[in-house]
This record gives sequence, structure tokens and C-alpha cells, in this order.
Amino acid sequence: MIRIIVRAKKDADAVKAMLRTFYQGWDIEVTTLKGARGEKGIERLHDVLSNEYYNIVLIGRQDKEFLKLDGMLGANTVIHMVPKEKIRNTRISQLASEFERARARFRLETQWNNEGYIFSIIKRGVRLPIEVNPAFDVFLENKNVVSKYLGIYCKGCDYLVFVRKFSGEHDIFCGKNLIAKIKIPDRGYVEVYEKRDTEGSLVNLKKTLENNIETLHVMEKISTKLLKNVKNKHDVYIVPWSGGKDSTTALILAVKVFGRKKLYAIYVDTGVDFPHNREYIEKVSRKLGVNLIIEEAHVDEELSKGRRFPTNEDRWCTKLKIAALYRAIDSIADSRDKVLIIVGDRDAESELRSKRPPIRDHEGFMQVAPIKMWSAAHTQLYLLQNNIPLNPLYELGFYRLGCYICPALRSWEIMIMKSTPLKNILDNLPFYKEFITSFREIGNNRE
Repeated sequence: MIRIIVRAKKDADAVKAMLRTFYQGWDIEVTTLKGARGEKGIERLHDVLSNEYYNIVLIGRQDKEFLKLDGMLGANTVIHMVPKEKIRNTRISQLASEFERARARFRLETQWNNEGYIFSIIKRGVRLPIEVNPAFDVFLENKNVVSKYLGIYCKGCDYLVFVRKFSGEHDIFCGKNLIAKIKIPDRGYVEVYEKRDTEGSLVNLKKTLENNIETLHVMEKISTKLLKNVKNKHDVYIVPWSGGKDSTTALILAVKVFGRKKLYAIYVDTGVDFPHNREYIEKVSRKLGVNLIIEEAHVDEELSKGRRFPTNEDRWCTKLKIAALYRAIDSIADSRDKVLIIVGDRDAESELRSKRPPIRDHEGFMQVAPIKMWSAAHTQLYLLQNNIPLNPLYELGFYRLGCYICPALRSWEIMIMKSTPLKNILDNLPFYKEFITSFREIGNNRE
């Protein structure tokens, strides 16, 4: 999935030492320019670039001339300079940090051009001033959600870019302009703490889709190559499917590589899921023509017996969901070593997931994560480009999906859940009123 390119052998030795220390099992290729600089170095660089990998060109300050090519070599190539004269002079811990930042650029680089966004390294528009931080993510939010819940209006901008940062902080862009900063705490109230009176830019979804066709094609090619590399080693292909954008993207990629005969999408129903999720997976599974298996996790039954709601400290529901998933898999396959699990994990979701290799052994299964390097915006657009609608919960404003009693629900989701039209549905579902009453909001009451 990743190829690192450096100028000389000693630089490659330093990178390999870093990979052995921090990235065991990642199977990252390292190649060199054979010491070449100047025009010969550029010529050699073109020779070693691959359209089947994310190419990360690591250079020291003495080779900064290569930076002029950054953004000019395709959607899958980044040129990243470390703050040392040579790669070989960089401590491996710092080299790992620089590698993380270089990887994050594929996910975070965002531009605006001709009434649409471009989520790509390729220089084709006005670059949004987004800090390159491996923990950040970018996604699109509907203008109606932004105006309804935040009171932020941007004329002519159908979709806004949200940059998810640390501790619930988000930057909001309308086209090329930063128009607001907000904080979404786990508990309490959403705060708009900086709102700028600036004229927005025209943005429409159709143009944004057109702007990203090339980039998504390149990313799809890299993801499908990863899947093809492990295809012949397994007989059964499983996609754990929540109905969210990431697992749905993984499912589409799996269909394109493995076909439908031996591919199974497994949806684990907790009994306290948003009804939108089950309706969505049933609708999309019919459209994709995939084998859909629904397995019950019986979280609702545990609650009926008097068990307390799951908490961040005791997510007993997760254990039930995993057990249900494995029951479903074991009912399909004779042996776990014949099973390949395709997950929708992305680096931006958590530090733990970002440290996992793209392919790994996990509890007796081989697991592959084809969209590790994607942003939330990439998955949103990929679904739409493949004529698959987004889960309607996203249109209501959700960033991530789960159960309606999930301890990971933040103040943002709670605000949406307590508003129409969702409130009218949830009020009639088991355990919801008890959960929402016990959900203590901490902060200034603005009502």
C-alpha cells in the first residue's frame, strides 16, 4: 500500500530502521534514487513512482529542490521534507513522526476550485489552511444542518468542510474561507467560539464530485490492489457492516474485487440500533446484490434483565457485538484461516487504528483495511460516485453511527436526537427515554 522513496542507501537504511522499530508487519517498500540529485534525481524519481502505491518521498533540507514537484506528481504522491539536512541524520522516533505527517497529507489536503472542493494532493485550486496533524480528519456537512444547529449561514455553499481536531474542536470552511470554529464536548453544549463575518464561496455537491473523480479513482486502485494481493489465500470474504460510510465503502470495494458469491455482509443488530441503520443496510444490500446476514447481539435483552447502560469504562455491549459477529462467521466458514475480514478502519478514527498494519492477523482471522488512508470526505464522495446514498443519519448531522444508547454519543449527537424529526422516532423506542434522561449534561444551560 505504501512505498517510501529516499535519495540514497544510507537514507534508506535509516528509514528501514524506523520501520523495524515502529511499523512491524506493515510490508512497506523502501527504494532509492541511487544517490541522484538535480535533473537526474527528478528523472530517477519518475522511474520509481508507482500508481499502485501511496508514494511518500522523504527528503532532507539539502534536497529541498524536490519540493517544487510536490502536488505535481499525482494524487498518490507526497514529497515531505524533514527538519534535518539528511534523512540519515534524523532520529528514528522523529522520522516516524514525519512519516505520520506525510501519510496524513493524503487525508487532509483540501482545496477549493470552481464551485467545488478538491480533497487531493494535486494542486488544482486554493488550498485551505488545514494543519497537517495525523489525528485530524475532514468531512462534508450539509448547510441545513449547520444553519439549524449552529446558526451559521453561508450563502451559495451547499456543503461545508468540517475539520475535526482535538478535544471536540472543529474548524468550518465555506469554500476557501474559514467561517467559524466550534467545540463539541462529550457532555454539555456545542459552543461556537469564533464566527467570522466573511463572504463564503460558491460550493455545490455536483462540482465537488466532478473535482474528485481522478483522486478517488487512484485511491480505489490502491485499495483494490491491496485486496487482490490477499484474494487467493481465502475462500470466504466477510465485511462487518454497520451501515456507516466507512464499512459501506469497504463493502463496495470488496464487491469489485471478490464478486458476490463468496462475499457476506454481516450486520449485528443490538436491539437498540437506530432504525435507520437496518433499513439502510437492507436497501443497499439489495442494490449491491450482496449476501446479507443479520445476527442479533441481544443488548436489549440484557437491559431488560436490569443490566446498567454501557459506559465508556464498561462497554459490555461491544463484547456481545463481537461475539455475535464471530457466531455469524463461524456459521458460514468451516475454518477461520479460510476467512478474510474486510474492515472499514481509517487512520483518522483513533491512534490505535492508525498504528495497525493494513493487513494483520486478529483472533484467528486475517483482517485487511483497504481505506486506512482515506478521509471521511473521501468515503462520503466515494459512495455518491458509486450511486450509493449516505445513511440518512448523516443527512441529519451525525458524524459516526452506533446505537441510540451508545456511551460514545457526544453532545452534538444528543442535540440532534432531542430535535425533530429524530426525536419523534426515538421517543417510541425501548430504553431511549431512560437513557436520554440519565445522560447528564454538564455545562452552562443556555435555555
